[in-house]
Amino acid sequence: NFERIFGFFNNIKTKHYEITQVVRQGDLDSYLIDYQYIFKLKTVNLLSKATYFISGLFIAEKRKRNIERMCEVNGDDYQGQQQFITDSPWSALEAMKIVAKKANMTLGETSGQVLLIDESSSKKAGKHSVGVSRQHNGNLGKIENSQTGVYAALAKDEHFCLVRSKLFLPEEWIADEKRCLQAGIPKSEILFKTKPQLAIEMIKELDGEGISYGWIGADALYGRNYEFRDALHKIGKKYVVDIQRDHCIYLERPHIYIPKSKTGRGRKNIHYVTDNESITVESYKKSLEEKDWEKIQYRKGTKSPMEAHYHVREVWVWKQGTQDSQRLTLIIKRTNGGLKYGLSNFSISEVSKEQLAYMQGQRHLVESSFKDSKGELGLFDYQIRKYRSWYHHNALVMMAMHFVLETIIKNNVEQPLLSVRDVRLQIIAILKDNGVLIEKEISQMKMRHKQRAYDILRRYNLTHHLII
Repeated sequence: NFERIFGFFNNIKTKHYEITQVVRQGDLDSYLIDYQYIFKLKTVNLLSKATYFISGLFIAEKRKRNIERMCEVNGDDYQGQQQFITDSPWSALEAMKIVAKKANMTLGETSGQVLLIDESSSKKAGKHSVGVSRQHNGNLGKIENSQTGVYAALAKDEHFCLVRSKLFLPEEWIADEKRCLQAGIPKSEILFKTKPQLAIEMIKELDGEGISYGWIGADALYGRNYEFRDALHKIGKKYVVDIQRDHCIYLERPHIYIPKSKTGRGRKNIHYVTDNESITVESYKKSLEEKDWEKIQYRKGTKSPMEAHYHVREVWVWKQGTQDSQRLTLIIKRTNGGLKYGLSNFSISEVSKEQLAYMQGQRHLVESSFKDSKGELGLFDYQIRKYRSWYHHNALVMMAMHFVLETIIKNNVEQPLLSVRDVRLQIIAILKDNGVLIEKEISQMKMRHKQRAYDILRRYNLTHHLII
């Protein structure tokens, strides 16, 4: 990788390197042909509507990618696009299935891929948009009137793509069937499901579609949930998940039993107990000495190597009152910024500490997925109220996201610093002004890449190798 960056920078300096056009007129139309059966209904073909909508996601300005603003920039009619998103019966799930299969293939060797689970909330005014309520908004770090979705993303190395989503419906919505039906929620879906339960549904769906990956990553909302981890174990899935500092573990396998009645009379005990004492992961960490830590480089960052101190050991967890206990691997990561705790059902004999560190570190890619899908592709820029339209919007954003991913990977050898924004800006130059501005954009992209290359090599203290 460094050799490629050296060559890249030096070729720019000596004027031998040329940024090329990575997207051309008609590429988006060609890409969407694989989805045409989804948009071909009994009386109408809506593929052109999908093309217009995705074009609008690329062209419209940030925070203005609602239907009205997108129609202004892509020339489509407002009523037609509103009908396409809100009421048209095309299947968002079928579109997401194609995205998942394409992303799985585009990312390459599936054992190196991770399926990342996370939720994201959008602040919303009013109370009529489907699923909106006062709930915890992780993006804002507080209780806020919000709409929340649970998402799954496939990722490998520095590449990623959202491939599935489920709308979280708070209990107050489920308790009001009339409100749910007015928002277009099918009767079969008027059932309260926790975010971990929605995540398990998505994982089972993706598995049923033949999507393959090496492990599952998730934050502490899912990692701390015994039922979530147990469900993954039962369907044979490997995982590396975050937990909170107060999570209890056992350093030895707990002896679990049903206590006998002392008198032999009365009701029999039915709840399991253990005499072993648990300890929080934070308390365990405090007992460690410096020799118990190992410095590991877990990821090559965009500007400098990512290193941390790690401690890994086998532990047990127990679901109180039951016979169930699990032998897992505890991962503690220590950086200048603090501590991160994780659990995995990979045994220490299966994978190395370096592999565990890498797998835990890959969870940051779901944040990159959200950042790019929101900032560059309008994941949360919609102004819609209905259940179906929420899923339609999500599916179209994922289609756009995979189109960009495919473009980046296709051009990765010649242009290793190509970003989501770079691709989007080329699309804007092609679609908005019929290609008139493409040469200007290529020139600007060349300058951006030159600065990125220099920043990377400078952070790695390798600029002395450059041609000046």
